[in-house]
Order: sequence, then structure tokens, then C-alpha cells
Amino acid sequence: MLDIDINETSFRIPAGRPAEVVLILKNRGNKKVSAKLRIAPQFSMSNTELEWRIDIVGLGKDKESILFSGAELKPVEYSVDVSKQKNKELFLEIYPPKASEIGDHAVFKFSVEEEVLWERDVDITVESAIVAIKTQIGQEIKVARDLGMSAKVKGWTEIFAVLAPYNLKGYVLVETSRPDKVLSVIRGIRGAKGVVRGEMKIEDVRHYLTPTPTITTISKGDIVELVSGPFKGEHARVIDLDESKNEITVELFEAMVPIPITVKAEAVRLIERGEDNGTSS
Repeated sequence: MLDIDINETSFRIPAGRPAEVVLILKNRGNKKVSAKLRIAPQFSMSNTELEWRIDIVGLGKDKESILFSGAELKPVEYSVDVSKQKNKELFLEIYPPKASEIGDHAVFKFSVEEEVLWERDVDITVESAIVAIKTQIGQEIKVARDLGMSAKVKGWTEIFAVLAPYNLKGYVLVETSRPDKVLSVIRGIRGAKGVVRGEMKIEDVRHYLTPTPTITTISKGDIVELVSGPFKGEHARVIDLDESKNEITVELFEAMVPIPITVKAEAVRLIERGEDNGTSS
């Protein structure tokens, strides 16, 4: 009788990248066991003619490749022999079609039949990924702009967004369903130095997408510059803060009479920390 383990059954991956599944068949008995492996697909696709590919290593000497599409849902079956007191490891890479759209979905039902029927569903959803492009320092916005224009002109609809976070120097972030295509997109763009290996998810870069409110970085006694309004360019000292209203009260240095002025936090830029808040920025 076989004991069977599977490493993972749920994947969210970009198009063209594999879901890596490992099946381990453990024979605890004292005789060889022959089992039947069956793989049956189900798809929910925007284009049912696109083909999914499964590469299997471990069935024999050579890699086995299978193609499935919405038009061809016939299950495949393989005979698997496991020697006594041995383990058989099957390594499977399941590739969504490169032309998949975000939200395309597949379920592969794996079953192993021996004395007892073992079944698991492997669920795969196609989603976008975040790719980091390394740039020359100070060229982030230019690279992001040129990349976006290049993708638009060349019709690369697999690129959904380009971001140059102000607090991430030397990198531009690209949201795409085709990470493997980004390198070809940046060829010829001055200031772009290459693609960082590997992908990220939205959760990994969410802190770059949500700007930190200015008021959380300023304290009483700090020296600030007003960057908008009638006092633009004036320097002032912070005398009060109201986080609930996102407002800062300051006193202008150049004013004849030190009258408090209340402005929105976005209207000031930190120049120098107050004596109780550390050193100059």
C-alpha cells in the first residue's frame, strides 16, 4: 500500500511561469507496487483554445510533456511502479499559456489508484506579478515614462502599470502578466540597466503604493519650508499638529509679529529637526 504526499495544491502565478508540484509515493511494504496515476483538467479561460503544458520528470528516463486545452479535456493516465521500501518522486511543472489573461483558472485533478484511491485537486489561477527594473540613480521617472510609452506604442498589453516610487532609488516597478517579456521591453531605453531576477506580488510592494502622510514625519519644534500657498518659500517653526485634520500650525521666522498660521501637512517640507527630535535632515 502506498502513502502519498503532495507539496502544494493552490497556486497564483503569472502566465508563462510554472506551478511546481511534487508527488511522493511511499511504498512501506515488502513488494513492488504498481499504481495508476491519472490527471484530469478543467479550465475556466478567456480563450479556450490556449494550451496548458505539464512537464513530468520521474516516470521514466525522459521527461514527459502533456498539452491540454479547453477543446481537449481528455484525462491522461500513467503506470507508476514503486519498489519495495522505496519512495518514487514525481516532479511536475504546470505552465499556464503565455497568452493567458489575468483570472484564467485551471483545476487539475490528480488521482493515484492502488489498493485505495487517492485524489487531490491542484488549483491554479493566473495573476499579475511585479518585476523590478534596475535603473541609473536619478533616471527612475524617465525610465518609467519611456517604458510605458514603448509598451503602448508596441502594443504590449501584458504590461498593466509602471511605477517609480519616490522612496525607492535606482528601481522601477512593472506590473505584468508576462515577466519573461519585460527584458525585451526595456531594450533600447536609456537609463535602464536590467531586470532583477524573480518576481514579487502586490503585497510585497504595497508600502510603496501607499504614501506616508507628511504629518507623521514632523514633530513640534521642527523647522519647515512652506511649499505652497501665499507664504511659499518661507521658513517656519512647527508649534502644533492636528493629526485628525492633517494640519500643522507654524510661526514664520520673517514675520514682524509671530502669528500662528495653520496649513495642511502637504504644504510643508521638513528642513531641520528641532533640538529635541534629532539632527538635521
